[in-house]
Amino acid sequence: MTSRAIQAALDALEIDGGMTYLENEPLENVLRIPLYRESYVLVMRRGHPASKRATITWKDAAAQRLCLLSEDMQNRRIIDKLAASIGVRIRPQVVSNSFVGIFSYLHHGEWMSIVPHTFAYVFAGMPDLIALDLVEPVHTQTIGLVLSARAPLSPMANALLALLENADLEASLGASAIHLDTRSLSNVRTFSLD
Repeated sequence: MTSRAIQAALDALEIDGGMTYLENEPLENVLRIPLYRESYVLVMRRGHPASKRATITWKDAAAQRLCLLSEDMQNRRIIDKLAASIGVRIRPQVVSNSFVGIFSYLHHGEWMSIVPHTFAYVFAGMPDLIALDLVEPVHTQTIGLVLSARAPLSPMANALLALLENADLEASLGASAIHLDTRSLSNVRTFSLD
């Protein structure tokens, strides 16, 4: 769900909680529970000349043949806003409203994409793809759980809070994800974020 759909569903009592960005376009009348900080990487096929680098600047990334999420997705609005803040305009040649679509272009074409570092879990074990940390600037966004700010909380909302009581997603989704570690990810759960 997009963050706007999460807000509408929480307001209508159709869902008990959702995951979204906490800082960029904050939702109203919600409890915010930070889960982890998302950073950004440029993903490409391993044979691309840029794949030999450890990092790439946002300016250099913007000049590549990009496939990005569509502008109705908050992730894309964050990328566009960040690029604009350093005087760069992002002009993707292909847009998609899903990371699955982006993955398809990355896997079968000469495209690159700017994605959250956690995207590495989606294509873990795919040795033909590589991710470079985006720098100048390094940027992070807080991802969190949002629950309707009502008392008492629903049983499901309480269950979600209980699950997070001893969780450390920041550590679980740390730097090892950025470099597309292909070790076993059998205990990793993936999340869909807008």
